[in-house]
Amino acid sequence: MKQALGKLQEINGLLLENAKEENGLGLLNGKLGLSIYFYQLARKTDNSEYLEIADTMVGEIFEKLSKANLPPDFENGLAGIAYGISYLVTSDFVEADLDDTLGELDDRIFKFLEDQKTKLPANFRNGIIGYLFYCLDRLESSFKSGHQSNTYIFQKLGAGLLNQVGQLIEEEKIQDREPQLFNIFWDLPLVLIVLGRSKRLQVNPKKAERILDYLLPTLLSLFPCLHSNRLYLLLGIESVLKEVDHSDLRKHGLFLKESIDMETIFSSECKNLNIHVFDGVGGLRLIGETLAEITGDNSFIPSNGLIFDKINKSVCWGDSDFYSHFKKRIGLVSGLSGIGWTLLESMEVADLEMEKKTDVAKV
Repeated sequence: MKQALGKLQEINGLLLENAKEENGLGLLNGKLGLSIYFYQLARKTDNSEYLEIADTMVGEIFEKLSKANLPPDFENGLAGIAYGISYLVTSDFVEADLDDTLGELDDRIFKFLEDQKTKLPANFRNGIIGYLFYCLDRLESSFKSGHQSNTYIFQKLGAGLLNQVGQLIEEEKIQDREPQLFNIFWDLPLVLIVLGRSKRLQVNPKKAERILDYLLPTLLSLFPCLHSNRLYLLLGIESVLKEVDHSDLRKHGLFLKESIDMETIFSSECKNLNIHVFDGVGGLRLIGETLAEITGDNSFIPSNGLIFDKINKSVCWGDSDFYSHFKKRIGLVSGLSGIGWTLLESMEVADLEMEKKTDVAKV
């Protein structure tokens, strides 16, 4: 535990130093994701200096947002930023009216999708699946706020995006085959997650059912070679089963569940460099936690020992110039903030007492 805490402190020091550099504003690789990490860190360690750092970052983001020439996508652009701001508000890190705060971003995204929707790929990072994540999140917040015009707009947008996903699936333009290595951006589980959420929010539910029917032969015949990919596919299936009762799919989900061995994932499939959310420890913990939320089964949350051991012993922390770029990346998905968050979520509050005494250089 002391070694893991030391690694967390090392990561925080690197992030504080790198935050002074010019970085993108985006959610997955930029300053918005970094600010979310520092808010989480401040809450768990009860350290007001981390909170001040996060507040300063968010202020800078809002100051630059209207002038920045950003892409509309989820990975580095407007859709991901809107999703991240929504997370900050719903997690009570920031006080804001989402419909007012995100109005300009929504307009810029709508205009882009109106012109380009049929030309986009399926993928999460800059394609239709990512825009669906954004749209369904905004719809849910509009339901909660009672903003009727926004509710109508996002229902209509979501229905159109779902139709586009269906067309791309029929044209065999999604990645439904198992990737060679575990990858959090695999299309198939992500499609299943948005289908489940579309059903729950009643966004074109009949179309969601037709897409699922179309995918069933592929799903029921797919048994990934990698245990990590079985785990991710199981999350997609359970996301659908939460909203749709399907006996054959349930049987296949149970078959996958019984075939997954977490020890094999960490000892054989997770290589020394695989400690990010994108392709390793961070992503596996996120999947396990989400599965637990859906099913109540905690057995697929990796043990703290497995997580600490893999992160602590990674060669990425070496002094070689080869790893210098790794130590400068701030991103949630493929950078240090995602690794830090993984460690943070694996620690008890009592383990973090030392963090309260740590002096923090302000950004």
